[in-house]
Amino acid sequence: MVYFNSKMEMLEDLPCKMYRLTHLQSLWTHCHDYFQIWYVSKGSFTHKVYDQSYEISQGDIFVVSPYTLHSVNVSSGQEIEIYGCEFMPAFINEKLEHMPVGHAIFDMAFVEYFLRRDTNAHFKISLEKGTEVTVRNVMKDMLTEYEGRSPFFQLSLKAYLLVLLSILVRQVNGKLIKAGFEKSEKYKEIMTKVVDYIHNHYQEDLKLNTLCGVSNLSKSTFCILFKEWTGKTFNRYLTDYRILQAKYMLKQPELSVTDVCYSTGFNELSYFCRIFKKYTGIPPTDFRKQAID
Repeated sequence: MVYFNSKMEMLEDLPCKMYRLTHLQSLWTHCHDYFQIWYVSKGSFTHKVYDQSYEISQGDIFVVSPYTLHSVNVSSGQEIEIYGCEFMPAFINEKLEHMPVGHAIFDMAFVEYFLRRDTNAHFKISLEKGTEVTVRNVMKDMLTEYEGRSPFFQLSLKAYLLVLLSILVRQVNGKLIKAGFEKSEKYKEIMTKVVDYIHNHYQEDLKLNTLCGVSNLSKSTFCILFKEWTGKTFNRYLTDYRILQAKYMLKQPELSVTDVCYSTGFNELSYFCRIFKKYTGIPPTDFRKQAID
């Protein structure tokens, strides 16, 4: 087995490498400490990852994560064109240098799918026609940036790489994305009704059970869907909306702070003042003074 090291394969200050291959020989089983992406625009070959073989041809792309054992077997006498990208995780985010596990770092989302061992979909991705054109153009632009070395080309190269990874993650998760869209459409009318109900009844003593009744959903299902739809829990959304309305009402001199408290559904002055300050940083009386002045 052959081991390729990024320190030997890449520039010292740039943990990313781009190239175009027009000739390819078979490669024995090997691994490397970097990610490798190959997009095939011409030709075909067999790509073996561990004990599984994949027939790669024009329009296919694959992603190999660090330390994955793989090999390439090429038939002689055929025309080949491959666009390659190799990069260290640190090129996306320096904090990824030690490959942390989990979601603590936002940029981990760009590579975490390709690190999973429970799926092999990324070892051969057959691109749809429209997607293939986009991928080809992105990789050509990356190669141009890499070879041109214009000022700040590293930033442009990283931006293109993130776009490329986003496209590939969407491609291999197409079924999940479609299912999510269908789920969103299925509950769109119900959740719109729920949000409208909150906006029309926020001044009342709204309870979670009331909204479950409006939506005809169980409590657990409602909480999951509401968070997916609004990005907030029911209690957080309701409080945010009440504070928003309170800020509007406090600008009206004819309304006292107590009036605003009860008109927005808080129903307890001390609680209202405490929550308002927590959300805005100042008490409602100070907010009113600043707004009117």
